[in-house]
Amino acid sequence: MNQFLKNKDLLAGLMFIAIGLIFFVGAYNYSMGTAARMGPGYFPRILGGLLVFMGILVAGVGLKNQAKAAASEGIGWTWTPVVLVTVAVILFGLALPRLGMVAAVIVLIALSGFAAHDKNYRELALIAVAMCVFCAAVFIWGLNLQMKLWPWS
Repeated sequence: MNQFLKNKDLLAGLMFIAIGLIFFVGAYNYSMGTAARMGPGYFPRILGGLLVFMGILVAGVGLKNQAKAAASEGIGWTWTPVVLVTVAVILFGLALPRLGMVAAVIVLIALSGFAAHDKNYRELALIAVAMCVFCAAVFIWGLNLQMKLWPWS
């Protein structure tokens, strides 16, 4: 059992499978639609199926690696990165309608970056700028979603 808990790939794969199944089953009663005219169940089912598939692949790699090295080291689990990333996602959701996409993405990237063991602030700033441009291009300009880009817009 202890080896099972130390296998981070297997645990990540099982987590992907569980989340994918939750999305897939949760959207089961919604109409699927087509790729051209998506129904409310289309995206959650596709996303759920992809997560399950990816989870199977990741768990398979974990099992293969565990079979190769039966005496592996622990993953060095700490709660700080988990809490920081969770808080970052929650703050992103709260900041998006109030402060706009740019500020929300910067909050998300900054807090998530503090969870890394090797912090490179220049890289973090470049990622934040790139993600702001990418999100604005895709969601606001590309998909024409009605959300604020800036707090004053």
